[in-house]
Amino acid sequence: MEQPSPIGKKLRMIHNKFREVADRNLQKYNLTAAQLEILVYLKCSGEEEIHQRQIEEWFQLKNPTVTGLLNRLEEKGFLTRRPNPKDRRYRVVELTEKGGELLSQMWEEARGMENKIYSGFSEEELGRLSGFLDRILDSLSEENKEHAGGTIC
Repeated sequence: MEQPSPIGKKLRMIHNKFREVADRNLQKYNLTAAQLEILVYLKCSGEEEIHQRQIEEWFQLKNPTVTGLLNRLEEKGFLTRRPNPKDRRYRVVELTEKGGELLSQMWEEARGMENKIYSGFSEEELGRLSGFLDRILDSLSEENKEHAGGTIC
């Protein structure tokens, strides 16, 4: 039986380390991955007003699941919900200042981790590494297309 590629093993090890760091950071802030995704969505969506139904549709989650996530985030002070003055059937979900500060802090920590990771590489080496990783992703995407009937999504 052919042994797995040492490159594949190293990629798996890198992935596992990233997950370990991400999980540790989430625990430090008492967040789940789903809660963090909602906070990022609120910050980055570009929408003037975001309603719970939009979150349900974007993440393809059922109403009770999203309600539970929003309740816990609201209890932690990371978001608020208020009635929509234009349509009382909907509540507007907003990131609080505390939620924005949390995301900024987490972003800074992520940038620090990236700087640590990349510190041993020259700009040229980083460019080549990025190109190699793109090629791996392209190869896997082609394989996924073949297995999924020509579509990735």
